[in-house]
Amino acid sequence: MDLMQIGLLLLAGGVAGFLAGFFGVGGGIILVPILLAYFQATGVTSLVATHLTFGTSLLIIIFASSSSAYQYARNDHTVWKAVLLLGAGSILGAFVGTAVAADLAGKSLQRIFAAVVFFSAIRLLSEQRKPKGEPEMNLGIVGLLATGLMVGIVSALAGVGGGVFSIPIMYSLLHFPMKKALGTSSATIVITALASVIGYVLRGWGNPLLPPGTLGYVDPLSAIPIIVGTLPTAALGAAAAHRTTSGVLRKAFAGFLVIVAIKMFFF
Repeated sequence: MDLMQIGLLLLAGGVAGFLAGFFGVGGGIILVPILLAYFQATGVTSLVATHLTFGTSLLIIIFASSSSAYQYARNDHTVWKAVLLLGAGSILGAFVGTAVAADLAGKSLQRIFAAVVFFSAIRLLSEQRKPKGEPEMNLGIVGLLATGLMVGIVSALAGVGGGVFSIPIMYSLLHFPMKKALGTSSATIVITALASVIGYVLRGWGNPLLPPGTLGYVDPLSAIPIIVGTLPTAALGAAAAHRTTSGVLRKAFAGFLVIVAIKMFFF
């Protein structure tokens, strides 16, 4: 890895980190196309490049989301009961998702995910401003566990943290205020991504097509410069979100989801 490559990976980490902090997501939508292009350029066979990309992206997401989750928690935007229940469901979902992903090509999965994300964006854009007497948050065990299960599957299949899926559900169906949805998502993503990484390590262990230095479908050495780039900018993104009004955040997040859908469908 030369200095140019290190610099580009640092820059990618900085951008992904800010998005992770500002939108309460993992930043995988930026990381996945960059890592995929990087692995293909360095000679990794297409038979394992996508799986290696997803596993490495999820490793980076653990650190990016940890930084932003800390900032959200400091500002009291985290619902810890929801984090625990969402996280428990996502662990099971992540292992199911990695088992499926290990045996399937990623293209059709990415397009299905893009359709789900686009639908979520349209729902958020069409949502009217909530009245001041908005209903209480729904912290029911079944709803949160089921949401976590779906988030874990989506995370593993798409190499992202799952926030693009969980935040619209928390906001629209479970009645979370937007900032609490973002903060709760950031903390949950740490659990989800960790479970997904373990799954990718186990599923890829011993694959002879992988390059040297990898742990299954995870490349820690390539992840290091990106992680270094994410840590300061993730905290900056979360701090910026704290100073932004909820209506603006909702519209900005919906626009972000549209970009996510387009990238996942066409790249």
